[in-house]
Amino acid sequence: MVETEVELNRAYRALADTTRRLIIEELAARDRQSVFEICTRLATRHGVTYSRQAFSRHLASLEAAGMLEIEWKGTTKLHSLNRSRLSALAGGWISQFKEQR
Repeated sequence: MVETEVELNRAYRALADTTRRLIIEELAARDRQSVFEICTRLATRHGVTYSRQAFSRHLASLEAAGMLEIEWKGTTKLHSLNRSRLSALAGGWISQFKEQR
């Protein structure tokens, strides 16, 4: 997958925020979560207490960066981690700086 500079910048901006990284960690532990579930898990486990609208903005940023997969179940939007996108980032531009052994 060849990325444009815009796509790469969007991905790294999404990862630059602590709350979005926590969201990624929570979705890595358990996929298919609603905004309400994500809000609850981050408040309980990490003390992060934002409004659902704030979490929705964080999720929108991750979705725009291709890091989330979305599924609708009735009127509930379920979020899952797009592991292949994160794997592509890890194996992409930044991989050239891995320590050689």
